[in-house]
Amino acid sequence: MKLNKVGMVGVLVCGLLVACGKDEINPEGNSKVKETAEVELEEVAGNELPEFLPQTKEWVAETLAEFNRPPEERFDEAGNDIGFVYYIKAQEAIESMSQSVHHTEVGFDEDFSNLRLLAAGINHNQFVRTAHIENTGKEKTNLDHVKNWKPVPKNTEKSFEYMKQLLNDLDVAINKNGEGETFGVSHLMDGNKVRELENIFTSNP
Repeated sequence: MKLNKVGMVGVLVCGLLVACGKDEINPEGNSKVKETAEVELEEVAGNELPEFLPQTKEWVAETLAEFNRPPEERFDEAGNDIGFVYYIKAQEAIESMSQSVHHTEVGFDEDFSNLRLLAAGINHNQFVRTAHIENTGKEKTNLDHVKNWKPVPKNTEKSFEYMKQLLNDLDVAINKNGEGETFGVSHLMDGNKVRELENIFTSNP
């Protein structure tokens, strides 16, 4: 888990100071203690969580709060269709992400990419639900025909749940310094269920 280990650095440095009294010189004339210190400090630094831009922190917190809201709160604008609520929230999240999360942020090509892929899957499923009415994509948001939409694919709900779990894990990593309960689906937190999440990209709706 990529947690902040500043305290460990202090312990490491103290240990190395003691070791300096027993320093050895390698054939190239360099201090072995110094070389060990550099390697071990690099490993500690590599396990620290990076700092994120304020707008990224805000986006993660606000988007997670929206995903945690009961879907019924948006039934009025979604024609009482829970699949459409998932679609709305996923699309809003990705649209606002493009305005708030910079492509240079750590995890943009992993965790944030997975969020985009999950949302794309929900978008595709909404198209499939409505394509028999008209296959131009316009029917995805046409509530006049909501009663004629096909049932919500299981994959839609699963993708939405994974988005919510990933947002939770990102919130713990980005806004809570790695402290809090996670679902194990984030690259940033070295989650043990990342592959399980990514398997949905090749599964059937």
